[in-house]
Amino acid sequence: MFRHHFILQIATLCGVAVSSFAVSPTIAHANPINQVVNCTSTGQVCDKFAIVNFNSEGRQVRYGITLRAPTTHCSPIKYFTVNNSWEWIETEVLHPGQQASLLLGRGFSPGSHTIQIGAMGIPQGCNTGRLGSWGVQVTVYPVP
Repeated sequence: MFRHHFILQIATLCGVAVSSFAVSPTIAHANPINQVVNCTSTGQVCDKFAIVNFNSEGRQVRYGITLRAPTTHCSPIKYFTVNNSWEWIETEVLHPGQQASLLLGRGFSPGSHTIQIGAMGIPQGCNTGRLGSWGVQVTVYPVP
């Protein structure tokens, strides 16, 4: 149910540009985008999402995304999104300062695209049963 709702939210946000940066297949990584999200939910899965916009150079270019947990986090976290085939993808549990890369795939038409990123808290450290807020450093990049 949550995954279905998440995918529907992504579909409705496809045209929204909240923050943007250009991605070119000639560079290794674009500048990272820092996001902070405040949850209103009562569990470990936050009901709010980070939104990142990127520009695709064309359908032939394959893209990846790196998600880094800020060093200021006081508990572990998992991030999730969907790839270009609408498949659910998620990181392993990340402790403060750790990062993971996920493959978004190819087939993005030239121009602007929006990625919605969610988070799930892990009870440990300051997280005693509810994920109240979270941050993420996001980098979208072409994969050679």
